Amino acid sequence: MKSTMDTLATTISTLRKQRGFTQETLAQPLGVTFQAVSKWENGGSAPDIQLLPRLAELLDVHIDELFGI
Repeated sequence: MKSTMDTLATTISTLRKQRGFTQETLAQPLGVTFQAVSKWENGGSAPDIQLLPRLAELLDVHIDELFGI
């Protein structure tokens, strides 16, 4: 069974690519670096909880979908 972090990492990566974002173009409106997005996608860290609404909006999903719910 995948952990929540694994699910979040995979979902962010998959949705980012489906929406045509690079790590840099996703990072810019969130006010983070592309390295931060890379860490999210590799499971090294997770987005700050305050970024989740904007991240979900950019990826055109509900917040719970980021977690595979």
